[in-house]
Amino acid sequence: MLELTSKRSLGGSALLRFLLNGIALFLSLFAFIAADKAYGASTEPICSTPAVIFCDDFENGILPGGWQDGYNPVLHTITSDLTNVYKGGKALQATYPARSDGGWLTRWFMPGYDHAFARLYVKFEPGWQCGINCTKIFAFYGNRIDNRWSGFGKAGTRPSGTDWFYAALVTLNWYRQPDPGELIFYSYFPEMTQAPDGMYWGNFFFQKDPREAIQPGRWYCLELELQANKPGTRDGFQRMWIDGVFKGESLNMRWRDTTDVRINALQLTFSGEVAVAQRLWIDNLVVSTQKIGCMADTPPAVPTGLLVQ
Repeated sequence: MLELTSKRSLGGSALLRFLLNGIALFLSLFAFIAADKAYGASTEPICSTPAVIFCDDFENGILPGGWQDGYNPVLHTITSDLTNVYKGGKALQATYPARSDGGWLTRWFMPGYDHAFARLYVKFEPGWQCGINCTKIFAFYGNRIDNRWSGFGKAGTRPSGTDWFYAALVTLNWYRQPDPGELIFYSYFPEMTQAPDGMYWGNFFFQKDPREAIQPGRWYCLELELQANKPGTRDGFQRMWIDGVFKGESLNMRWRDTTDVRINALQLTFSGEVAVAQRLWIDNLVVSTQKIGCMADTPPAVPTGLLVQ
């Protein structure tokens, strides 16, 4: 009887452990799903609002964390050096080795949205020098809802209207100095212009005047808005804000010909080969279906075009 009782007790303990492990697994899964919208961004109140798709303030110090593709531990690290952190105690550091670029980090949100905003803070290392091209910063991908990779690996080609589109904020030093130059739209869409070499490289759209170069060594609040068009119309657009100031838009865009292509990925894209090793920093990233805006303590933009009377 004692032996039988012992076996029954052991069976009860095993069952209890099984139940506890199941509960722990459920809670972990629930936490992962919850993190889908506000991964590592609990310090910014907007990240708890229903419109938010994804957040990362890098305060948890974990990489790749919520990023699903591109992580390279040599290129992507978390810094605790407060001189390179915008808010809190940590930020993402992207390293560009000499004669190379800084890679990328991608986050999908399938099946996607027709209208989205992304906002982040970026700082370039003092003395930044562009290579042949300056660097991209971040981009929205429009992929097919049944193929999250449909827009990737397509540089130099033109979207058909049924496969993909792309809208990025990048830097360009052709017309404004110092490096990394000014911020522009860099876009792929079905009606894009062919380049002289016969390829279809991203088309440029410029911000409105005054067009000024990004100054290395200071933080900028950048926001990109992307509206996908209704198929059969040209009512799509893209807009940018710098430090909360509206700086430009391109309207009447035909991004797609079917709702099977939607905005469903955000990429931090550190492309642009550099001659010497350099770094930039990203902090307080938010993706949302509503306007985000800058945090309350964003430094005001330096006024320009003032006249002394």
